[in-house]
Amino acid sequence: MTICFGENLKNLRKSRELTQEALADFLGMSFQAISKWERGETYPDITMLPTIASFFGVTVDSLLGTDMIEKEKQINEYCDKYSRLWNGNKIAEARDMLKTAITEFPGNYDLLAKYFNALIQAQHNDDYLLSIKAEVQRVYDTVQNYCNVDSIRIWTKKLMCRYLRDLSLIKNSGVDIAEAEKILEQLPVMQNTRDYEAMYMYPHDDEKRAVACANGISEMLRLFGEIMNRKYKNFLDADSDISEAYINLVEKVMPDGDYGKSHYLMVINHHRLGVKKFVAGDEKAALEHFEKGLKLAKSYDEMPDILVHTSKAVKGLEFDKTKAYRFWEGSFFEDMKDGLMRRTELTEEFKNSEEFKNMIENI
Repeated sequence: MTICFGENLKNLRKSRELTQEALADFLGMSFQAISKWERGETYPDITMLPTIASFFGVTVDSLLGTDMIEKEKQINEYCDKYSRLWNGNKIAEARDMLKTAITEFPGNYDLLAKYFNALIQAQHNDDYLLSIKAEVQRVYDTVQNYCNVDSIRIWTKKLMCRYLRDLSLIKNSGVDIAEAEKILEQLPVMQNTRDYEAMYMYPHDDEKRAVACANGISEMLRLFGEIMNRKYKNFLDADSDISEAYINLVEKVMPDGDYGKSHYLMVINHHRLGVKKFVAGDEKAALEHFEKGLKLAKSYDEMPDILVHTSKAVKGLEFDKTKAYRFWEGSFFEDMKDGLMRRTELTEEFKNSEEFKNMIENI
C-alpha cells in the first residue's frame, strides 16, 4: 500500500465538499477511521478499495497513487534525458523530445520551462529565431500566468530576456531592446538570490552555514568570471589584465586546484592571457599559459562526476560535473585545442613551431 493513499483520499473528499463524517456514513465506518486513513496512520481493508474508488469515480490505481508514481517516473526519465542531451550539446534533439513530453504532461511546468530553454537555444540563425516567435510567446505566457513556482517563473523571465535581446539584433524583427529591459526589471537583484540569502540563514548552525558560504563563494567566483568576460569581451583592449587577476583570485581561494564551477573559466582565461602575451611579443609566457589551460581542460575531462572540494574556503562542498554549465561537445581538451589552432591572433609560424607542437603533443 503506498503512502499516497491518504493524501489522495483527502483531496478527493474535499473536491466533493464532503466531511469526514459524511464519507464515514457512506462507507459504514467511524469518522476517526477516515481521519487515520488520511493521516497515513492506518489503511482500509483491501476489499474496500473498489467501493471507495467507485464512489469517487476513479480507478483503484489512481486512488492508491500507483499511476502517479508511474507518471513521476516518466517525468524523471524525460528530465534525465534532457540533461544528457543538453550536456552533449544536442539542443535540437532536447527540444523535440520535450515537445513530446509537454503534450503528455501539459501541467508540468518544469518540463515546460526546459522545453522553453531548448526551444530558444536550438538554433541561433535569424530565420529560426523569428520562426519560433509565436511559440515562445505562448509558452512564456503559460508559465507566467499559471505556474506558481517562483524559480521556474524567474528562469523563464531570464530566458525571455535573452531571446528578446537576440530578436532586437535582427533587422526588421519588430522587437526593441526595451522589451527585454521591461522583463529585466522584474528579475531579482543579486542579493535577493537563494545562494546569497542562504549564507544568512544559519547563525547558530556552524555546519550548515559553512556549506552555504562555501556554495556562495563557489557561485560568486563563477559569476565574477562570467561578468568580467562580458565586460572585457575584447580582452586585448582591456586597460588591466583582467584574466590574470581572475586566475590569481581563484588560485588563492582554491589553492588545491579544485576549481569546480570556475574550472572552465580558468581554462578560458589562461588561453586569453596566452593570446595577450603572444600579441605583446612574449611567446614563452604565451606557451606557458596555453599549456596550463590545456592541462586544466584535460583534468576536467578526467574529473569524476562528483568532486568534493578540499580547499579551505569551500572544503566539503560537492561539485556535480553532470549538472555544470558547458559550451563544448565531447572532450573539453579537444575543443580547447581546436580553439587554439583557430585563433586568428596566433601566426601560422607560431602554430607550426616545434615549441607549440611539442606543447600540444605532450599533454
